[in-house]
Amino acid sequence: MPFCGKRQFLEALIVPSEQFAAVNKSLPMTSRPRGRPPKYPPAEVRARLIDVAIARLHSSGIRGGLDAVILDEAISESEVPRGAAYRMWQADGVSPQDAYRTAVILELLSMPATEGLPATREFALAELERHAEQMASGDPRLVEQVAREMMRTVGEFNFRNLDESVDWHIYTALRTAAHTRPDTPAGVLDVLRRGEEYLIDRYAEFYDEMTVLFGLRLREPYTMQEFSAAIYAANEGLAGRSARTYRRYGIPRPTGPNGEMQDWTLLSVVFEALVDQFFDRP
Repeated sequence: MPFCGKRQFLEALIVPSEQFAAVNKSLPMTSRPRGRPPKYPPAEVRARLIDVAIARLHSSGIRGGLDAVILDEAISESEVPRGAAYRMWQADGVSPQDAYRTAVILELLSMPATEGLPATREFALAELERHAEQMASGDPRLVEQVAREMMRTVGEFNFRNLDESVDWHIYTALRTAAHTRPDTPAGVLDVLRRGEEYLIDRYAEFYDEMTVLFGLRLREPYTMQEFSAAIYAANEGLAGRSARTYRRYGIPRPTGPNGEMQDWTLLSVVFEALVDQFFDRP
């Protein structure tokens, strides 16, 4: 099942808050009045301004929340027309500056679902192609070897992407700030909830595809969303840790085709344990 892109994801986050809904309505591209052609089309104006904000957060971090995201400075850096930038985020009762910051938040909140998820799927499909001969053999032993190998390699791919992602760390910091600041609009908290549910549901669809391929059957009383949420929590919980008293990478295990040692991430070990708990093997 194909995964949705950023626009579909953002459209799925229908926010009930009146103030936040007003900001959200400003996200689609507005038409330009007749006259001189724009320097950039609306889609590029939006992309340039948001790219500047994210680049600033990458370089400076979010020590002051989104205080570093300033529309006038982004206009100067991105070289987009000021009028076009201000029209982009006009909304009743909300300043263009606040609307711009909200657009940046929505963009950051969309990244886990629109970037990490498709990349994981693409890598998993490539791994399946690499093991196509073993999968086609119908030999349960070979299929089991492929399943174990994919837990190891896809688990490491997904964990490494998260562990090394600046965007993910910015996302988690924004999420923490949103939950701890008393002035966080209810709409932002609703976006966080809906975004997490979206991500878990899309991963559940992906895992459902994989279990069909490997003949795994979900045990009662579990649901695929619960399995997806458990993996999600383990991945997030292990990513970005500073402690050195345990290994997150390079755990040697005799799991090769002939019993040779292979390096596992701690997440992949957890992944295998969760599969054994949630599923019956053929």
